[in-house]
Amino acid sequence: MFRIGLFLLALTLLPFSAIAEIEARGAHVRMPPPVADTAAGYVTLLNHGDKDVVLVGASSPVAGSTEFHGMTMKDGMMYMHEMEKVTVPAHGKIEFESGGNHIMLIGLKQELEAGQKVAITVKLSDGGTLAFEAEVKDMRSGGSRGGHKGKGMGHGGMH
Repeated sequence: MFRIGLFLLALTLLPFSAIAEIEARGAHVRMPPPVADTAAGYVTLLNHGDKDVVLVGASSPVAGSTEFHGMTMKDGMMYMHEMEKVTVPAHGKIEFESGGNHIMLIGLKQELEAGQKVAITVKLSDGGTLAFEAEVKDMRSGGSRGGHKGKGMGHGGMH
């Protein structure tokens, strides 16, 4: 009984992981053309906690690598760049959305089809992770252009 009490006390003294404070909403991946080896993922991450949460990486079993990308306007052109880390402010949110910050799935290991669920895991600076599923959506019929297909967009400035 004494050991159980010590174990429970030790658990309360461990640093609290931010994972319980982060919520993923609206996660989806834009269905790429069959010949593409990249796809863009979008999600809103809400931080319900009292401390900022820093995202330091991501992974997905459908891609060779997964990165956070941001968009920057320079000399009238929109450029994408990798973001090494992303901060979700306390009681705030970060939006990965078409035409803005997004999650890049690079080196796709399979063709993605509409309706398919893609697992994405975000790594937190405290060692925790947040796993969620993103539905693959065919955005072509609506004529929506964003992510990596818009006019005047390039990969210049990537780190």
